[in-house]
Amino acid sequence: MKWTEPAYAKLNLTLDILGRLPNGYHSLAMVMQSVSLHDTVTLTLGEPGTGIQVECGEGAPSGKDNIVWKAADAFFRYWGRKPEDVCFHIEKHTPSQAGMGGGSSDAAAALRLLNRAFRAGLTAQELRTIGAGVGADVPFCITGGTMQAEGIGEVLTPVMSLPSCGILLCKPPVGVSTPEAFRLSDSAPAVPPRTPAMVQALETGTLSTIAGCLYNRFQEILQIPQITDIVDAMKKGNALGACMTGSGSVVFGLFPSEEEAQQAAKAVSGLGQVFVVHPVEEQKIEEME
Repeated sequence: MKWTEPAYAKLNLTLDILGRLPNGYHSLAMVMQSVSLHDTVTLTLGEPGTGIQVECGEGAPSGKDNIVWKAADAFFRYWGRKPEDVCFHIEKHTPSQAGMGGGSSDAAAALRLLNRAFRAGLTAQELRTIGAGVGADVPFCITGGTMQAEGIGEVLTPVMSLPSCGILLCKPPVGVSTPEAFRLSDSAPAVPPRTPAMVQALETGTLSTIAGCLYNRFQEILQIPQITDIVDAMKKGNALGACMTGSGSVVFGLFPSEEEAQQAAKAVSGLGQVFVVHPVEEQKIEEME
């Protein structure tokens, strides 16, 4: 038997850093959005005695070093079962070090696959609980869609969906260290959070209003020239708004349609790897007994 799931990438429509927590993590407020760019995760039953195996394409680790292995191990421990002999194959399309949750979405897909394949009947909330112990973005990626995320990203509240639109992505040939980005944020002055304004903008359903509320505190703190160049190029290409996602380095721009996003792709084609995508709605979890 073979089971397959898409692992949709995510964008941060907003990202506020509210402060450092006693445990060393940071309190965040965000609005997160799934998009159509995705990896494909396939689960098959392995040979007896092989345990959990993870095979991954170029650009990500295999075996125990992959977050998918950690997610599968956590799933079986939560379920109270000895780990089964399973093999995951990950077909990578989401770029790494992009701020798009590529590894987290793979882990979330693995949890959904195990729930389906073994008819475990775990709810979306139970899968999120497992995912929270694996990575901060995994709980969101369990169902995706459009969500307000708080805490370290595990406290999720559904909000109005991002309306149909085209989204232009550009990943420059520069990476961002997430720990370094958070370290710099610790010494930066506090600013008012922007996430509440985005939640209100989504309620209007007006794309231009939503685009005007895009915000990323990391982008403001890091001031990376390549990021600034891409944002400027997208706006010159008639993006309604443009912003970095996560701790970077992908920049995204919102357009009324995918066709308009495709036309604007020429404006950023020389600045990095380019994709044109669209929003993806929340996925339903099969809760089979």
